[in-house]
Amino acid sequence: MVSAEQAADGQPFHIFISEQLKEKIETGAYEPGERLPSEFDLGAVFGVSRTTIRKAIASLIQQGLVTTQRGKGIFVTDPHKISFSMANPLMYFDAALKQQGYTSRVQSLRFQLIQAPVEVKRQLALTHNNAQVYWQEKIYYADDTPIALDVTYYPETTGEALAEPLQQGFTYSTLVRNGIYLHAAKVSLESIPATYELSEYLAVPLGLPLLVFNYVAYGDNRQPVVCGKTLSRSDWTCYTAEVEVNHPDLSVLENLP
Repeated sequence: MVSAEQAADGQPFHIFISEQLKEKIETGAYEPGERLPSEFDLGAVFGVSRTTIRKAIASLIQQGLVTTQRGKGIFVTDPHKISFSMANPLMYFDAALKQQGYTSRVQSLRFQLIQAPVEVKRQLALTHNNAQVYWQEKIYYADDTPIALDVTYYPETTGEALAEPLQQGFTYSTLVRNGIYLHAAKVSLESIPATYELSEYLAVPLGLPLLVFNYVAYGDNRQPVVCGKTLSRSDWTCYTAEVEVNHPDLSVLENLP
């Protein structure tokens, strides 16, 4: 049992406990997929309340070291994550999942015609004041695990023409299979904590960091075809890029102070 003096360096108890558990995970004392002791048992080991233990576990969840399964307990996450390459901004999620040995599928949550939000109008280069777009939300699965929520906006004509296939497949692949070819994309990456709604969709704890992949994809003549964002679980996914500089331009350093 940990005494009060052991955490007398000013660290809150839950931080001290999370660091102790983190060390055990990183040194292999708790292996990937292994269930941690229950909140009650951890409280007895460290001599603290279950509230303190929950705060410590929440810290480990935010670091992607453990995940919770309702009714089953707390489990150490597998350090291997599904990787998506940033080298090609036209990222085909289904192809990436297949290459890494996962079976992929889509669950469409909504597909409806709405008044185009201001930012969506700008991204899709819609000029009509009352322009409408099709708004879709769908969950991406790797095997039976929900790993991402895709929020997508299509021009009205595209949504009408491809309503059925868009609700059954992945965004980019479905467009290309139906003759809408993509030639370029503008993307950015950020992170947000999971809200209550997102935690329900993706079966993750409230506050788990989600990776947000924002995109606008272009077809012929640089015409915007689709825009949206993919919110993926940080405990399951990562984004990678390889950059090679053959002839660095050192002249950019000349004007630095």
